[in-house]
Amino acid sequence: MSASRPVERDTMAVSRKPPGPFAAGWVRLADRVVAITAVREHTERYTSLFSRARSEVGYAVCLCRSDHVVRMVIRCRAGKFHLANWPAGGHQHAGGCPWFRSPASESGRSSVAEAIRSDDDGTSIRLAMPLIVRDASAAPAEPPSEVPEDTGSVTVRRAVGLLSVLHLLWESAQLNVCNVHAGNRSWRDCRALLAEQVADCRINRLELGTLLWIVPAFEREHAEQINIAWKRFLSRLLRVGRVQRRCLVLGEIRTIEPTVYGVRVRLAHQRAALFASKGLMDRVHRSYPSVFSEHAGKTGRRQVVLCLVELSRHGHPIIVALAAMLTTASYLPVDSEYEAQMADGLTAAGRAFYKPLHYDGGEVFPDFILSDVDPVVHVEVWGVRGRQGYEDRKRAKKSFYLKAGRSLLEWDVDQPLPELARR
Repeated sequence: MSASRPVERDTMAVSRKPPGPFAAGWVRLADRVVAITAVREHTERYTSLFSRARSEVGYAVCLCRSDHVVRMVIRCRAGKFHLANWPAGGHQHAGGCPWFRSPASESGRSSVAEAIRSDDDGTSIRLAMPLIVRDASAAPAEPPSEVPEDTGSVTVRRAVGLLSVLHLLWESAQLNVCNVHAGNRSWRDCRALLAEQVADCRINRLELGTLLWIVPAFEREHAEQINIAWKRFLSRLLRVGRVQRRCLVLGEIRTIEPTVYGVRVRLAHQRAALFASKGLMDRVHRSYPSVFSEHAGKTGRRQVVLCLVELSRHGHPIIVALAAMLTTASYLPVDSEYEAQMADGLTAAGRAFYKPLHYDGGEVFPDFILSDVDPVVHVEVWGVRGRQGYEDRKRAKKSFYLKAGRSLLEWDVDQPLPELARR
């Protein structure tokens, strides 16, 4: 596609002329150029244009780059069109593009490729825990959840735990990326981006959209309607004979309170609570120490959870398995309080960066990667003292960066944050 080729403006999509034939936030559908925000917010206006692009070209083109064509998949569900990244192609977008996704080489998704597959029709997930249970209510133990030690090898998993599903959703929705388009994300923003990704996912051969409750952002005037919708959602889980159906609940922890029978988990934005056994929550706290540390309760830190839920015989929603993730105030994932401080510093400095997510895999990645420079810069936060295994890994990683000729921005937490502004 030539940079000199004129671009036709879609008057419904824009209020001003596009800044050029190549610009992040714009997409070509057939012979028209429209703003991605307009396509997302008013999809019904572009039905005929979507149809033409799909039949005449076969794909849409994101205009974020001038050095190569960045294709996008055009999908249609229930007569409604929408755009999606080309399978494994999100990293081809420019770093500042709203469709940019962190590359597979910097993600634990490569270790779960057998369990999470993507094609033109969407993403298929094989969850290790059953979603339909007969004559049983216990879920198998979750895989290791904290960032594992570097073993030097990668285990290919044929099924994944809840942490992989949580990381997949976050990565697919670009919530592990911070750039000019991310802004100060609210839960409402996150929910909209997550719902957009869920529409193309199946889990254990079932439509994920029918099994996943993403807690709606609280609106006082709609509180009762949301509560009714929650009860209607849970009604699908009613036990029929010996068959127990399960669902997934994605939200942010507000409080965890002891009860006579176990633990009550209240989620932000939601009136109704979930319940769990004390034994399960004790295991969760041990599995996710950074998420449930004393720092997690500080202002600006969030505890995001993905819960596998079933109904008790008395109709109460019971958590049978849970994955947790610590994030900044803008829902950017971090693995520790020190990482959160670095992420806040990079955001304040106006840097574009992303957080590699490890899924259930054994790979060890940089803490962050700066994507607003070429070549990229790896960021490491050295926050552990006196542990021989950690010191050995630290030396090995620094040696690897040096031999590979990779740029490294590092912070030893005993020292002040380094200069983070782009030079």
